Amino acid sequence: RLLAASSPTGPAFEGAQISSGQRAAPGAIERVRIDPETLEPRFSVIGDERWSNEEGFDAEPTGICGSGIIEVLAEMYLSGLLTTDGVIDGAMAEKTPRIIKQDRTFAYVLHDGEHQITVTQNDIRQIQLAKGALYAGARLLMDHMGIDTLDRITLAGAFGSHIDTKYAMILGMIPDCPLDKVSSAGNAAGTGARIALLNGKMRKELEHQVREIEKIETAIEPKFQDHFIDAMAIPHKTAAYPNLTKEVTLPEPKFAKQDEDSGGAGGRRRRRREGRSAPTEEAAE
Repeated sequence: RLLAASSPTGPAFEGAQISSGQRAAPGAIERVRIDPETLEPRFSVIGDERWSNEEGFDAEPTGICGSGIIEVLAEMYLSGLLTTDGVIDGAMAEKTPRIIKQDRTFAYVLHDGEHQITVTQNDIRQIQLAKGALYAGARLLMDHMGIDTLDRITLAGAFGSHIDTKYAMILGMIPDCPLDKVSSAGNAAGTGARIALLNGKMRKELEHQVREIEKIETAIEPKFQDHFIDAMAIPHKTAAYPNLTKEVTLPEPKFAKQDEDSGGAGGRRRRRREGRSAPTEEAAE
């Protein structure tokens, strides 16, 4: 069987709707590591192979691209700066000056130079919405196939070629799977187009296969919202990640204690009461 679904992730993974977000261009932070003891970050930018703590690094970052925002959020979670429900832990300000107050929430200062680059609570919410929708779409396909585990995951497109699959799984963008079985297909759409243009036999086969695809409409699936809400947690509220935990020591679940306006679990309850939920299909467009 061939199943397909469209997950309404919106543009957050491309750096849009992120306070310091930008496209993957020279100067964009693309890799991030946070020391779990000092909570100090180091990063690399597109156009310079050195890390920010290495001798000779003199690049001035201009923003953070999709792969960078995925890694910094995952690293914040692993280092205890980010709770399971996706809230920057203000109590960590006692341990590092990089946690700063912003109105009723907090932010993490990734770089303080000519361009101050911060990770804000709203940035995290945008990524949670996107990754929750992506996971929910994958989970719906698994439901329709009647399976609970995956043997292999292939990520297509330029974005799929540049993200670190381990950090994508830590964040909960994709279901659990052996990490050595998560790979990139590169520009699959472009490759398919070339095949269709150059090979008449394959073009006919592709036309046949397209008619065999079972499309799952996420917008009308009753389980989508439940999957989406559970997938807002990092990496997930209920799903186990046995393959991931073989490779990474995940922190004990930690939840924020804050009111409904501050963006924590209570904030999600308030949004649901107000009718705000997963991003729409139109947002993905």
